[in-house]
Amino acid sequence: MDFQSRPPHFSGRPFFPAESPIMRPIFSLLLAGSLCLPMLGHAAEPTGAELEYRVYVGGIAAARYFIRYTATDLRSEIALTAQSEGFVDWLIGWRSSQYAVAEVDPLSPTLVQRVSYRSNAMFRGQSRTAEVTAYPNRPAEWRINPPEDPEPRTPIILEQTTGTLDPLTGTFLSLRQVADAATCPAQIPLFDGRRRFDAVFEPAQTQVLPISTYTIFSGPTLVCRFKMKRLGGYIVRENDWNKVEDRDKPITLHLGIVLPGLPRLPVRVESELTLGSVIAHLVAARPATGATRMAALPQN
Repeated sequence: MDFQSRPPHFSGRPFFPAESPIMRPIFSLLLAGSLCLPMLGHAAEPTGAELEYRVYVGGIAAARYFIRYTATDLRSEIALTAQSEGFVDWLIGWRSSQYAVAEVDPLSPTLVQRVSYRSNAMFRGQSRTAEVTAYPNRPAEWRINPPEDPEPRTPIILEQTTGTLDPLTGTFLSLRQVADAATCPAQIPLFDGRRRFDAVFEPAQTQVLPISTYTIFSGPTLVCRFKMKRLGGYIVRENDWNKVEDRDKPITLHLGIVLPGLPRLPVRVESELTLGSVIAHLVAARPATGATRMAALPQN
């Protein structure tokens, strides 16, 4: 299925800003969990999943994400669309489309030979794009537009981009061990063209989630909790959306068996911030096959 065609279950507008400091940790963690499907060796065609999530901030519906992922033993393709909704949409009007293609080492599927990442976003009427090419043994190459940001940010050190991955590819590859060994990764080095950060994880735990009208899932889950270690590209000024006390708040990911024949998928992502709880629920999931393409930016 062409990713540009919304599946029947994808009703309404795809979920909240990666540019918002409130949603950025949830955004990154959601990717981390939802892209942990292992690549199937020698698959006749790319296989994977399509997943939809709804985010609530302080109990209010704030955004939706739709993620499509397919891969073979040599290549992975990941696409995401997201959009704010309700009052949050009126407030910030956020849209996002992201896409990543990675070529991996067939002898070691967790080693990336080259990855290309693109993002296109609209935030409060302002367009923002980024393109990144990452390598395992030399600094990344990237281009952003607009190139200058009106907000002062911490510097990005070129050498620190060596061996990094974009959020889509990095979390997909690193979290394969969640499926393979039922453990959380120790650390994931990530770079999206604007921010350089590490996701630093705690040891895995388990928890049973009860039946809820918010999600399609209930049952036992593997719990991975982590914090974001900021290294560069972050806004210096503190404001309501960027509070110092929120920067070290842990984010919790619940992984559960949702689709027959596939490993654990993220079913719930949550964090407690100054402005309230932020929770992402899985609301739809189905297997996917075939190529994955970058989708157009969601419309208003």
